[in-house]
Amino acid sequence: MYSLIVSLTTTFDNVCIDPEIIQSLKDVVSLPILNPAIFKIGILARESIGGVLLYGPPGTGKTMVCRALARECGARMLQVRPSDVMNKWFGNSENLARNVFNLAHRLAPCVIFFDEMDSLFRSRTSDDSGDHTRNTAMDGLQSAKKNRDVGVVVVGATNRPFDLDEAVLRRLPTRFQVKLPDETRRKEILQVHLEGEAFPEVQLDEIARKTDGYSGSDLKSKDVVCICLANLMVI
Repeated sequence: MYSLIVSLTTTFDNVCIDPEIIQSLKDVVSLPILNPAIFKIGILARESIGGVLLYGPPGTGKTMVCRALARECGARMLQVRPSDVMNKWFGNSENLARNVFNLAHRLAPCVIFFDEMDSLFRSRTSDDSGDHTRNTAMDGLQSAKKNRDVGVVVVGATNRPFDLDEAVLRRLPTRFQVKLPDETRRKEILQVHLEGEAFPEVQLDEIARKTDGYSGSDLKSKDVVCICLANLMVI
């Protein structure tokens, strides 16, 4: 079943991605929850944003930044994976997808985080006409004004943005590419993971330089941490 995360401990100090992306996400996700009044008049009331899409390689911090966003604006978070709402029994998947949005409305303010969104909202084929799970979830995305009025924000994540249905992309007009970390970000990630450790002889600059192509998740792995602790420079 999908995860309800009430006690969020992740902060933006733990998230090492492009600061411009973080600030843009704050503007799009946090502001409507923290200042709902300004979104009830003028163009902000007429042009409701259906949701946000984060795309990029796995392990780059898409889930973490969503948790930090929810924490900052005092919201709860529902983390939904395709397996949480896809069921082989007729009607069950439809109910599960509907219940995600119903629960989020009851828990509001709430951030709904759809992980691996391409699995649930892949491009349509002639065999998808009866895909009630996707249709029900799509109804939730279409209710942008209703979601905003009750304090619900939808954030989706995918590693395969080109596999997403065009109709879904139209309802996620704000999109950010979260890339693999560069050398500076890799050092920041290592510092976060190794916070509290005392080994000044370890050269994080050198390790960051030699881990080109590593994601944040890769840098958190046991092997990299062991390399840091052992001060080995062969990667």
